Amino acid sequence: MIKILLIIFFSFLSSCTSVELAANLGKKALFQNNQINRFNGKYKIGNPYVVDGKRYYPKKNLNYDEKGIASWYGPKFHGKLTANGEIFNQYKLTAAHKTLPIPSAVKVTNLKNNKSLIVRINDRGPFVNDRIIDLSYQSAKRLNLLKSGKGFVRVQLLRSESLMLEKLAKKGQFPEIDEITKRTTPPINQVSHSKVSIKKIGETNLVVNSENEFKEKKTIGQIEDVQKKVQALKINGKSYKIWIQIASFSNKKSAYILKTKFNTIKNINVNRANLKGKFFYRVRVGPFKEINDTKEIYNFLINSGMEGTKIFVE
Repeated sequence: MIKILLIIFFSFLSSCTSVELAANLGKKALFQNNQINRFNGKYKIGNPYVVDGKRYYPKKNLNYDEKGIASWYGPKFHGKLTANGEIFNQYKLTAAHKTLPIPSAVKVTNLKNNKSLIVRINDRGPFVNDRIIDLSYQSAKRLNLLKSGKGFVRVQLLRSESLMLEKLAKKGQFPEIDEITKRTTPPINQVSHSKVSIKKIGETNLVVNSENEFKEKKTIGQIEDVQKKVQALKINGKSYKIWIQIASFSNKKSAYILKTKFNTIKNINVNRANLKGKFFYRVRVGPFKEINDTKEIYNFLINSGMEGTKIFVE
C-alpha cells in the first residue's frame, strides 16, 4: 500500500498524464512466477507525458529507425507490471521504449558485434541520458550486452510484425515475438522474370477463422475484378501487364524501406509515378502474365499486415 501511495504522489508531482512514469518508478504490483504468463495488458500508444522535465510524445511511427545507446533491466522488475499492464518477464525477448506503440516489434542490432535480435516492445523507458531502448535481461544476453551494461545499437521498427501485434493486442491476444516472426517471414523461392511464387506459406493460426474468410473473399474479389479487365483487353487486342502494388508513398525513402522489408520476393521494385503534378513512389511486384500467378503473393502480403495491397492491370 505504501508503494502504491508513493507512486501516485510522485505521478502528480511530475504532471505525468499517463501510466508510463508510474510503471518505471516502481513497476507497481509484484506478481508470482506462476502468474507471469497468465496476465495480458492492452494495446497502448498513450498521451504525451513528462519525466524529469522532458516531454515525450508517443506515436505510431512505422518508419522508425534510430541509432543510440541501449541498456537493460531484469531482476528488480521481474514479475511487475509494465506500462500497458502486462507483467514483465526478464527471460522473454522484450524491451522498453519511450514513444513506440505497445506492443511493437523492433529489430535491435548491436553495432559493435553486428548481432541482431527481434524483440517486442511492452514497456516505457529508459529515461536515462541518451539511451533509446531498455532491453530485457534475455534480450541483452543474446546481444552480448550484459557485461558492459549498455552498448551502441540500431533500432528498426518492423512494419508487418508490428501491425500484426497491434491487431492481436486489440483482440486481447499478446503472443511472444517468436510466434509472430514465424508467421510473417515464410521461405520464398527466387524464380524466373515473369513469374513470382512462394515455396511455402505458413498458416497464421493466431487470426480467427472469420478474419481468414474475410481475407479469402477479398483475394477472390480482387482476382475476379482483374480477370474482367484482362478479358476486355484481350477482346480488344490490347497488350497489358499485371502488377501487385503493396503501397504508394510520397517519400522515396519510405518506399525503399518497405521494399527492403520484402526483398526476398523477386521482381519487387519501386516505380516513380506522376499524378496530377505530384510524384509518388509505388512499391510493386511483377509484372505477371497471368492473373493466377498473383494469388499466392497477394495472400502472403495481406497476411503480413499489408492490407492495402492491390492487384491491377496497366
